Parts: sequence; structure tokens; C-alpha cells
Amino acid sequence: MAVRAACAAAAAWVAAAAVTATNASAAEPTRTGTQDRIGVQAAGGGLDYVAMGSSFAAGPGIPPVQDSPGASACSRSVNNYPSIVARDLGADLTDVTCSGATTANILTTSQNGQPPQVQAVTSDTRVVTVTIGGNDVNYLGSINVYSCQTSGGTNCGSVDRNKIEQTFTELPGRIANVVDAVHDRAPQAHVYLVTYFTILPDAGVCPDVPLTDEQAAYERSIASRLADATAAAASSTGATLVDLAGASRGHDACSADPWVESFRPASGRATYHPNEAGMRAAAALVESALAAAGETRAATFRSGIEGKCLDVRNSGTADGTPVQLWTCNGTDAQRWTYVPEAGGTLRAFGKCLDVTGNGTANGSKVQLWPCNGGGAQLWVPGPDGSLVNPQSGRCLDDPASTTQDGTQLQIWDCNGSNAQRWTPTA
Repeated sequence: MAVRAACAAAAAWVAAAAVTATNASAAEPTRTGTQDRIGVQAAGGGLDYVAMGSSFAAGPGIPPVQDSPGASACSRSVNNYPSIVARDLGADLTDVTCSGATTANILTTSQNGQPPQVQAVTSDTRVVTVTIGGNDVNYLGSINVYSCQTSGGTNCGSVDRNKIEQTFTELPGRIANVVDAVHDRAPQAHVYLVTYFTILPDAGVCPDVPLTDEQAAYERSIASRLADATAAAASSTGATLVDLAGASRGHDACSADPWVESFRPASGRATYHPNEAGMRAAAALVESALAAAGETRAATFRSGIEGKCLDVRNSGTADGTPVQLWTCNGTDAQRWTYVPEAGGTLRAFGKCLDVTGNGTANGSKVQLWPCNGGGAQLWVPGPDGSLVNPQSGRCLDDPASTTQDGTQLQIWDCNGSNAQRWTPTA
């Protein structure tokens, strides 16, 4: 019974991945719904970010599903790595990732009633992440077929190795074409090619990964060549390679700390696909790449009040910790990660500068809170060195221009005073 259930689950995911639509006149992609809290702001600001790719970016089986166009058919999760990155950065995310997508579904072919993914890229787009190529070479399809066969399942399907080998000769060029298509639409965009999670351990397998030694060796070769093809495309196009395949070694489906499911996952989960821990790790890797490229920076924010800085009270990490004025001291409590020019979140200790209670009135206090992509956590550069919260239309403010250490900061009508001047200093 367990074997039949696992095979049925695998077959369902493979079948879902294979479903495509051919309506080339499908509607343009639109921004993700605000209730998903994945970086859609109430007004203005935020890095324009487009996420494209297949299921390893979309996150099938990770609840809840987004309410963006095509999200249900694409099994696109609120907790996939693009959504986590967008929440952390306060980015304006358009997520068109879709389970089963191939390079053709990015470039020319509609899928699940949605247009080719590259149509989401506009001249305003500044960051694009892409995880693609696995379905071109039947990576997940083949490993599920072999696992079904080896575990004694029925109606498992077959693997066309000749077709896979032929496709591999074209794959670096196909992925490079994706990057080129992005740059045709958005010459200033920075493209990040994110490789696939490592599914299998370096040697051997385990009971919940039912493969013969030969099958496992073949699947490892697919994974290795897929990563190499992505790296080659990055090198030839100037895209940034995000080596998730390398980072996820040791977090395979047989490990004690897996970032992917096994062939026998819990109900509702997708066989051999990323779990929540994996998506969080992938997001952290992407964020490190963004920082290395200068898309985000870390700085102390010095007040216009001489000698004072934006500070987390007592270096606290608890939700609701007040954010205050304090004498500049160079500690981590005064070190904030931010998005220059476009604006977004200000993060310290992995949490965001937040207007308490989603307040918009003068005098609403600010605090540290988990990043959620809401308007209370968006800050954009304004005139005279101010930090504007677009949701309220008000500025980060030192009450009454006080010089008193420990004063909790607030939002207030923008007025160009030193009490609202915040200068990032590396």
C-alpha cells in the first residue's frame, strides 16, 4: 500500500509538471496579491524583482499557495525562495515561477494559461532570479520513474535517456537564451542563475530514496551536468551564478537535515522537491549574492542630530523591541541592511524596522518585527536625507529633535529637519 501511495503521489506531481497550455494570448502576469505579503507595497518604492523558473523555485507542496495569477496551477508557494527574498528586502516581486516549466515556457510557450514568463520582465526590472533547465532534461521525471520502478510500483512510465543526452548538448545555450531575453527587455537588470537543490547523497541511498546503484549514479550525473550547464550559461552571459547545488550538499533527501523531500514525503508534499528549510536556505544564498553585487548594503544610519544613530534597544531580537536614538557606537545594534536608491526594508538581527501596529498617524512608534513584506516595513529615500514610509507618507523622526539616548523613534510629517535626516555610513 505504501509503495502504491508513493508512486501515485510521484505520478501526480510529474503529471502536474507536464501540463501546459498553448493559449499564447493569455493575460499578462500581474503583481501578487497583498494578502500573501510577499513584497507588494501599498505605495511606491522597493526593488523591482522578477522571479522565473520551474518547481524548485515555485515550491510545490509548501503551504500556503499564493493567490497570484496561475499560482494554483503552478503550485507557487508564499514561502518559496523568491517570496522570502522579497519579504526580507521589501522588494516589489512579480513571481511567475511555475512547476513543470522548461526554458521554452520562459521564452516562447505559454503554460497553465499564463504567457511566457519573460513577459513579466519590463524596462523597470532590476533583479531577476532564474532556476530552470531541470525539466528540459527530465531531472525530476526520471528520478521519480526510477524510484517508482525500484520500489515495485506500477504504471511508472519510462526514461528516454537518448533524448536527455541530446538535450544536454543544447542546455547551456537554452539557459543563456533566457538571460539574453531578460537583457533584451531590461538592459539594466542583474540576472541571478540559481542552480537546483542537491537531491541525492554523494554515495549510496536510503530506504526512502529507492534507487539502484546504477540509477542513482545516472541521476547524480544529471544533477552534475545540469549545474555545469547553468554555470556555463552564467559565464557566457555575465549572469551571477548562485550555487545552490553546492550549498545543499549534505542536505539531501537522505540526510539528517534535508532541504528536499524524499520519495515518500508527508501527505500533500512533493516528492524530491524543496521543503521550507531548503527554501529559507536558498533565499539566504540569493541574498548573499545580492549583497555581493551591491544590490543591498550594510551601514550605520547616522542621525542629523550630531553623534546619534538608529539603534535597536539593548541589541534585542524579540519581536516589538523598540528602535531608538542612541550614541553611535559601531555595534551590531546599529548595523542595518538596506536597498540603496530603490528603498525597501531596513534589517537588523534578521528582522525589519516596522511601524508599530501598521500605524500611519503622526507619533506612531517604530520597532523591530519579523519581515513580512507589508507597507509598515517599507522605507524609501526622500529629500534632505529622510527615510519615507510610503504607506503613511510620513518620515522616520526623532521626537522633538531630542538628543536623549533611548528615545524611541516615530513617524511624523516630513519637514526636512535634522530630526529626520538619516545618513547611511559604511
